[in-house]
Amino acid sequence: PTPAPTAWLTLHRAMTEATAAASAVAGASVAALAASSSSEQSRPAIVAAAAAVGGVGGFLLWRMMGGKADDKKGSETGGSSSSIAVERALQLLDDLHRNQAQRQGDALDEMAYCLTVERWVLKLSGGPDLVSPALRLAARAQHLARNEVRRENFPEGRDGYLEWRAVFKSRQIERLTQILQQAGVDQATTSRACRLLVKDLPPKDDREMQTLEDSACLVFLEDELATFQIGKDAQKIVDVLQKTWMKMSSAAQSMSLVLDYEPHIFGCFIEAIAAAEKLDRQETPMVAPRLPRACVTLLRKSWSQVPKDLFSFEFFERLFAEDRDLQQICSHMVVQNPPNAWKVVQQMIDLLDVESVPRLERFVHALAATSSCFGKLRLSHLALLKRALVRTVTNHVSKQEKRAVNRAWEAFFYALAAVAAPYLVLENRPEELAAATASPLPMPGGGAHAAVIAANGAALLEMSLNITALSQGGTKAPEEVLAKLFEARGWLIDCVRDEVNAYCGLLSSVYAQVNPEDPSVESSSTGPSAAEETERRRWLRRAAEVPMRVAELALGTATACLPCKSCIKASLKGDWIAGAKLLRNAYEISLKNVVTNLRDM
Repeated sequence: PTPAPTAWLTLHRAMTEATAAASAVAGASVAALAASSSSEQSRPAIVAAAAAVGGVGGFLLWRMMGGKADDKKGSETGGSSSSIAVERALQLLDDLHRNQAQRQGDALDEMAYCLTVERWVLKLSGGPDLVSPALRLAARAQHLARNEVRRENFPEGRDGYLEWRAVFKSRQIERLTQILQQAGVDQATTSRACRLLVKDLPPKDDREMQTLEDSACLVFLEDELATFQIGKDAQKIVDVLQKTWMKMSSAAQSMSLVLDYEPHIFGCFIEAIAAAEKLDRQETPMVAPRLPRACVTLLRKSWSQVPKDLFSFEFFERLFAEDRDLQQICSHMVVQNPPNAWKVVQQMIDLLDVESVPRLERFVHALAATSSCFGKLRLSHLALLKRALVRTVTNHVSKQEKRAVNRAWEAFFYALAAVAAPYLVLENRPEELAAATASPLPMPGGGAHAAVIAANGAALLEMSLNITALSQGGTKAPEEVLAKLFEARGWLIDCVRDEVNAYCGLLSSVYAQVNPEDPSVESSSTGPSAAEETERRRWLRRAAEVPMRVAELALGTATACLPCKSCIKASLKGDWIAGAKLLRNAYEISLKNVVTNLRDM
């Protein structure tokens, strides 16, 4: 039988290795014969034979190691330049950078910037031995001639930018060529270094160009971002970080996640990743409750008592003690970097002021999206996260404060869940939704499941009508009925999300009510303000409005389908009845919830 292609390759490699080894042994034998030969006349011929035989072995070994491809690569990257010439060129570049004045607003001077880019190039490439001379020269030539061609000397707008960019690139090529020629670097390496410097190569198709792009992005994130973000709003920072993330390779993205960011910047980074990876399915996040001032004060006071360096350890220890399977879920690099857990909580605590809550909503929504995508976070995990968080914080407060602090952090968690849970509930498979319902967290509750079964009921009716229309002699359902079913199904799915949001918001508003007489509450607290009472009643009203909407949709959908009952194919009668029963059950459950919530109001 004919061997498979992989077998041929294995056989060919084995034969090549054997031939190379045999040639090398033969060469060594002939060389030994030459050394022992007493004939001066025959010795040159024997030595020549040894060189020829040994050379065959060396050539085969070289080809076996990919010599042809490496040679081509070396030609493309300018790898043939002598190390002396390259070192001389690097020294000339360093001398030039040392004489450049640091621009106002720059985090690094020219010399430090180039050395930092080179450091990242070496790290991304796996060490200095794996970096070509051209790539190393391009890294150390960053910002070359930047002070000679200034952007402000060209017109504003895109046309002015393009004109400046063309002149700048031309000047960089001119200056780098002069320096490398002066150092004695060969033409191939010079040409390659110039193309890398001015980004004249597509990063997706050129590994070294991508490495240089990655290095510049990582320098920006590690050393320049803290200065860049001063005076800029959060959305501007998110936009810049999103573009930066999209420029980087997966290796550089992984490295960027473990850099040390301020909580505010880390929050923007999470939002940027969610946007860049298109994880943000909804245009706007769900609304979170605005917590009362007294509750926010108590949250910040108790959070300040938690040791920053111990929080992550204690939190994950409690979390994994509850469910060891969460260790695999929390294995992503973002979670494995201990300070990040503290930064996430700190960022959310900082955004609790009423005017900052829209920003909190965007951050929590992005956090849920990225955690679901990269960490496989599911709705059933929220109960475990809540217990680990609340217990970690309350462990560091006095016995007298525990009850009030516990309620405040319960309110805080449900406020976050009002945004995160609606996203996660629509990501869950049926078995995951059942697991989430069974978890010790009161959502998704009966209201959300009423919306689910109503959507399934509408889908069964729609299926029965569609199959009947396709069967022989079947009657096509009126277009308005099919349109009503399709529309209702989409609205009911939205109601699942809205119900989870409303119930979490209601729980948060209940837990957030602080007793002014509690000794752990600051004496300045005099009960809820008018605005805080309005916020509480808003969530009570919303908790009644969503189930009312489900009841209306279930009833309207069933009513619209009544005229089609007699047209349904006999084999589909069971599905038709099941769909109608599901809509009826959803209607009854939702009305019960409306009555209960109106009574609380």
